[in-house]
Amino acid sequence: MLAIKRDVDRQRQQFWQEHLKKWSESELTQREYCRINNLKASRFTYWKTKFNRTNLPVEFIQLPDHPMTTGVLKLNVGADFQIEIPDGFSRSTFEQVLTILRAF
Repeated sequence: MLAIKRDVDRQRQQFWQEHLKKWSESELTQREYCRINNLKASRFTYWKTKFNRTNLPVEFIQLPDHPMTTGVLKLNVGADFQIEIPDGFSRSTFEQVLTILRAF
């Protein structure tokens, strides 16, 4: 059941990525493109915003030396996630976390 939902989500994402790509290559306004392609403008805006937010670069910040932060790396991913990574954190676990976050 979960695999079916992921497949549907992936198809929906590909559908909107393709339309956003075609729109950006056209000389049409967003409204014109949606009208010609029978798309809801509100959905188009939603997906455009979603992809723009998803493609934001990860920002690393320098933490001041403080007893409460020593040995901990804080990773902020947009406004949605803050991950605290302690010293000795497994690289493979970190890669799995990043893979999961990229899926959103």
